[in-house]
Amino acid sequence: MLDFAVRRGLEHAGGLHVLKRAISNEHDKVSGEFPVWGIILLVLTAIAFFVFLIVVEYALQYLIATLAAIETPNAAITISAPKEAATGEEKEGLLETSPEATLVHEKPITSSIRATLKHLRAESGRRAHLKGFGYHFLYSMVVSQVTNLFFLIVPANLFTAVVGAAVAGAVCAPLHAAWTNKVISKHSNVTFWQRIPNRSSWKIVALPAAVVALVPYLQIALIFVFAQFLNLPTVGEQSRSTVTLAGVAWHLFKFIALVFAVAATTLFLYIPAMATLVRTEASLLSEDQDTVVPFDRTFAGKVVPKSLGGTGVVRFVDAWKSFDGEGRRRVFKHFVKSFFVEIFMVIVIFHVFLLELLVIMGTSFGPAVKQAVGHN
Repeated sequence: MLDFAVRRGLEHAGGLHVLKRAISNEHDKVSGEFPVWGIILLVLTAIAFFVFLIVVEYALQYLIATLAAIETPNAAITISAPKEAATGEEKEGLLETSPEATLVHEKPITSSIRATLKHLRAESGRRAHLKGFGYHFLYSMVVSQVTNLFFLIVPANLFTAVVGAAVAGAVCAPLHAAWTNKVISKHSNVTFWQRIPNRSSWKIVALPAAVVALVPYLQIALIFVFAQFLNLPTVGEQSRSTVTLAGVAWHLFKFIALVFAVAATTLFLYIPAMATLVRTEASLLSEDQDTVVPFDRTFAGKVVPKSLGGTGVVRFVDAWKSFDGEGRRRVFKHFVKSFFVEIFMVIVIFHVFLLELLVIMGTSFGPAVKQAVGHN
């Protein structure tokens, strides 16, 4: 949901609107012909930033978020020597003073983006930030094809779009489970086909996969209803002559409330659904495969491993119940940090394009921008 907000912000940014009008051949009467080398430069820059955004979004929104959802920080026991008597006058006890044992919880690896990437590189090499990317690309393409096939059978509308997303998520759940197991496990010789769960395991991951597919639609619906309740102003709704300081402050408050609504839907809808799916899929990982981050295969005692005669697989509800508050806060903080990272990237990209346009258009850039603004 956060990356959705970033993309919508990029599409509707006022600066990009001015930029588009500035380079429009239809309305721009100030600048001359746009040079071919300038077009090539802008296209290559757009492609480079597009690839870069995909890589960063994959590493933050999928790879690290998945590891954060399964990590169970280790607890270390430290032994300290017994305290000696402060003075010789103090009487010694009848029993010997035993060393003091203190339980210390280690800092989670996924609590920091930089620490997680450093840990991944140490485990999987320089391209660890792309671990499982091929699996995820294949999963995305298959989901798209299943959805298109679904719309060949039923008419396309809002209701069937929601149903189609759930169906595609459930059908492609084994592929997503294979991706999850690839991401969370250390390097091994296990093939792609060996990672795909069998039919009995598919029944376990189908429901959480369908729920995750439905959550974005539910988020958008709730945010839309909340925005309607706030009666947010549209672009050009009020003229500049009617704008007052109190009105601006009130609209700013509404937009801040909308941001909090997005954060709330992420915290109470997307994170529970995503964590439940990932943790359910992680329970399918073979016991002979080690994980990249510490992982409690017993899920706080709710699951008995296969080696001890149990199923080794966590159920839908237990997958979320076993995810403690510290882990939920850690995942939420990670999504917040990822959101600001992507916002920063969008700002950098915008300024790079502005600089390139300034170099390409030269002295005609300023008048072109003024003329574009004058059209609004």
